[in-house]
Amino acid sequence: MNSLQSRIRELKPAAILLYLSLMGFLSIFSVQKYLGLGFEPLNCLSFMGIIFGVYTLNRFTDTTEDFTNDIGRLLFFQRKRAFLFLAEASLAASIGILLYVGKLNWMHFLLLAMGFGYSYRLVPWYSRTRGFRMLRIKEMTFVKNLAVSFLWSSSVFVVPVLYSGAAGFDRVMVWLLAGGLFISTFNNTLFDDIMDEPGDRVAGIKTLPTLWGGRKSIALLMTVDVAWLLAVAALRLAGRIDSGHAAFLAFLGFYPFLYLGLYSRKTVPSAWIDILSETDLLFFALGMLMLSVR
Repeated sequence: MNSLQSRIRELKPAAILLYLSLMGFLSIFSVQKYLGLGFEPLNCLSFMGIIFGVYTLNRFTDTTEDFTNDIGRLLFFQRKRAFLFLAEASLAASIGILLYVGKLNWMHFLLLAMGFGYSYRLVPWYSRTRGFRMLRIKEMTFVKNLAVSFLWSSSVFVVPVLYSGAAGFDRVMVWLLAGGLFISTFNNTLFDDIMDEPGDRVAGIKTLPTLWGGRKSIALLMTVDVAWLLAVAALRLAGRIDSGHAAFLAFLGFYPFLYLGLYSRKTVPSAWIDILSETDLLFFALGMLMLSVR
């Protein structure tokens, strides 16, 4: 039994990469179903490949933070350098597929630019004390939370629309659904920073939790979530959205309270809370599939 648990812990970093990639596939698929676009497997697979490549590359550039936050993850990828090759091959295959079918578009380039800019010092940045220098998006306080949240929430909708050339859909509702995913992803990314605060301090990365502290960062998230829930309630009372969409959008704003509350109480192991926070994409995709059959 102990050997099995040890094996599970050892393979956890690879399982997380696979999970995130599959969630990329499932998210695109669920949006396709919701918009009535049918199933475009190459679109889902290429998006999945880009997500896998981008997140895997980041695992090889976060060594300083991982040394403090997750030494097991650091050692896993240092021993499994083949994952770096898989990341490069995945990105190349995804772009190749999109080029072959003539579906490569500006959103794919934006995803790639964001991915490389997140992992490598490619973004010019200016400060009064240090002048111009090159930074990773990850090192830009609060920018990375907003950038990741905005790009993920928009790409999940824009990629299927551009791929299929769809036009006849409710744009206002799509924007609201993308807004719900933005809220969910924003909570997830900032919560990751809250949990990674010790490692980020050691690495000298100025995230919001390292500057404000964990409690103030959690208070910010809860304030944003309450504002979103009030906005959804107002839209429902005004008759702008139906009950099904209102319930789903409210769920996306309410769910973060679960893992934020458990983390604040310190009564549940952080590993379980981490799992809860990462299930947001699964619930988003399942919710979109439910809305698609209404």
